[in-house]
Amino acid sequence: MRILLSAAVALGLSATALAAGRPVVVELFTSQGCSSCPPADAFMEELTKTDGVVAITLPVDIWDYLGWRDTFAKHEFSVRQQTYAPNLPSRSVYTPQMVVGGMGDVVGSRRDDALQMISAQAAKDMPGADVKLSLFEGTLVIEIPESQKLLGVEATIWVARLASSRAVEIGGGENSGKSITYSNVARELTPIGLWRGEAVRLEAPAKAEIGDAYDRLAVIVQRNDQGPILGAAIIDMGK
Repeated sequence: MRILLSAAVALGLSATALAAGRPVVVELFTSQGCSSCPPADAFMEELTKTDGVVAITLPVDIWDYLGWRDTFAKHEFSVRQQTYAPNLPSRSVYTPQMVVGGMGDVVGSRRDDALQMISAQAAKDMPGADVKLSLFEGTLVIEIPESQKLLGVEATIWVARLASSRAVEIGGGENSGKSITYSNVARELTPIGLWRGEAVRLEAPAKAEIGDAYDRLAVIVQRNDQGPILGAAIIDMGK
């Protein structure tokens, strides 16, 4: 088992180093039916291996009418993307769309722009939730210490069940004939509790019957009304 948490390290292939602190959450809204998405999907593979980043792929169903039904898409991911729109700089919904820290968005295939936004988010000196994850006898244990500066805050604790890597042969639509690999694909994203700045310890089943396989778990603490992300962590489930 290995735990992927924040560290003061350089960003993969970027010359910019992440500041020490909480990991930056990057959400990619993508679709198997989107011809401009494969470069962003490939970039996500890099980000899932980058310390200091929690990268999550959220396949949406908005392009299913173009001749290929996305095999990973969930309508609730499309709703999540649409809920973000009014609060993002672009105020729009598109693919491939990367949402960084719950506050900024960038075209997911624009690697340099995305890395710059991730680094800028990491450098912000903001109070947040320091999330610690562990696995014990089939249970996911979530521990968050008290934050004096955020006492009284209203935030939701989300658990994402992720497939670390999935290859798909696209049989129709704009990407017909391509084989695309998706990284940290969300198979479920579920709220399991609230955080108001106080010390919290929660437990959740590591394994759940959701109709699809997954091998990684991520926890996100996000201000209510889908605001800024205050903290996150990710853990491999092991064999």
